[in-house]
Parts: sequence; C-alpha cells; structure tokens
Amino acid sequence: MQVLIQTAPGAGDFPHLVEDSLVAITGLSAKFLKPVFSGDTTYPQLEVVALEPGRTTGVVVLRSTVHNQRGELCMDGEIRTLLKKRHPDAPS
Repeated sequence: MQVLIQTAPGAGDFPHLVEDSLVAITGLSAKFLKPVFSGDTTYPQLEVVALEPGRTTGVVVLRSTVHNQRGELCMDGEIRTLLKKRHPDAPS
C-alpha cells in the first residue's frame, strides 16, 4: 500500500492545479506488477487519460504508475476524480 499512496492526487501538484474544484475521489484501482523493496527508488506518475464532462461536474480519469530505479513498472492503476465546473471567467 505504500507504493499506491505515492500516486495519491494529494501527494503531488494535482490539488493545487484544480484548487477548490475537487469534490471527491470516486474510484481507485491498482495492479501490483513487481515487488518494491526497502532501499528501492520509486518514480510515481499521474497522467490524465480521459475527461468525462457532465452538466455541472466532470470526471478526470488519471492513470497512476510507479516505476523502480531499473525502469520496471511496479504498479499500474487508475484514479477517478470528480470535479465541479468553474465559470470560464472565474479567477484561477
């Protein structure tokens, strides 16, 4: 689980980018493909893979991955976040 938490949206810049638009994390999945050992260096990454607009909210689908120091994919998953829409003239 310590590998999974490295990709939590709150662990990086995502909440600062979406600010008060973030409503909830609505889904999470992960596959652990390789072991991670004490002393390993890990490289977490979030990538926007889909946008699902709604009338007043939308869902941002993020692919979450963690690679080790050898470039091996250790974890591959998906995080679904619900965001409320901002007015286009609203300050960012």
